[in-house]
Amino acid sequence: MTPHDGLSTGLRDAPLRTARISAPAISVVLPTFNRQNKLREAISSVLALSEVAFELIVVDDGSTDGTDAELMRLDDERVTVVRLGTSQGANAARNLGIAHARASIIAFLDSDDIYLPGRLEQPLSLMRQNPHIGIVLSSFTTEKGPKRTVLEMPQRFYSGNELLRLTARHILAPTTSGLTVRRDVLEIVGGFDPALKRMQDRDLVMRVAGHTMGATIARPLWHKRWQLDGISSSQATYIPALIELIERHEIFQDEELAFRDYLIARHLVAHARAIRLRRLWRDYAKVRSLVVPRPPRLLRLIAKYVGCHRERRRLQRQLLSGEPGAGMGSPQHASASL
Repeated sequence: MTPHDGLSTGLRDAPLRTARISAPAISVVLPTFNRQNKLREAISSVLALSEVAFELIVVDDGSTDGTDAELMRLDDERVTVVRLGTSQGANAARNLGIAHARASIIAFLDSDDIYLPGRLEQPLSLMRQNPHIGIVLSSFTTEKGPKRTVLEMPQRFYSGNELLRLTARHILAPTTSGLTVRRDVLEIVGGFDPALKRMQDRDLVMRVAGHTMGATIARPLWHKRWQLDGISSSQATYIPALIELIERHEIFQDEELAFRDYLIARHLVAHARAIRLRRLWRDYAKVRSLVVPRPPRLLRLIAKYVGCHRERRRLQRQLLSGEPGAGMGSPQHASASL
């Protein structure tokens, strides 16, 4: 897969406010669109961190709810504010933030989420000690209605191929607010793909995996808050986004063809469990007509789901348990194999 030019024109929009802090060790990019009611808490969670010298770059993606006035009231030497005149999407806003970043390491935060203590210091320390690591993912807590859970990842290094395959299999969860990436790696892959409306974090990690090693941090370092009006909360956007992801990555046509079918089947099984049979057949017909090679007949697809689900759970348990071959290895020689 070739990189796109998502970062090439990022500096055309001048900041409304520029951070005055000199030589930040890490830059935090926070895109926002009509999230005034949540934005203040997200920003406060970053500014409350005193563990490292950082700059926070808030990119207002053409909000119309008074977000611009809220941002102009900020008075902190660590904050840069950039505003797009019209909304171009979260990925374009992230790329604009990357283009304005001054640090060599960049972290991300969605305006719905909040940072927890250690979110900047821990990945920064790991990357300083291990220059071969180009991207770090952190565990996190989630809140969906009354339900709160911890999404765990192991304390571990990965070769590029391991990172690619574990991400493709949805064993690792590369959610945007947990990503910390070296700027030069982002420049190589062209940043986030502006054409993607969903799964942009998974797409980025899979592209980055072709150029560097990665790591995950076991300690939860941020908190995800699901929004009912968020793109990721919509069943309707899942299959179009999955098809786009499959089309962009050759691994889904060869090494991970079985897990490609698992990801399709998992969505169809969710429809079946919720008795959404019309949606099930509509989405199945869509993937059969658009995905190459064509997925198998429905019963065979469900059989693949059962086998891959067991294998996925086994790999998750192996990684989390620290079994031999799945523990934290040296950064030069990632220890687990697939």
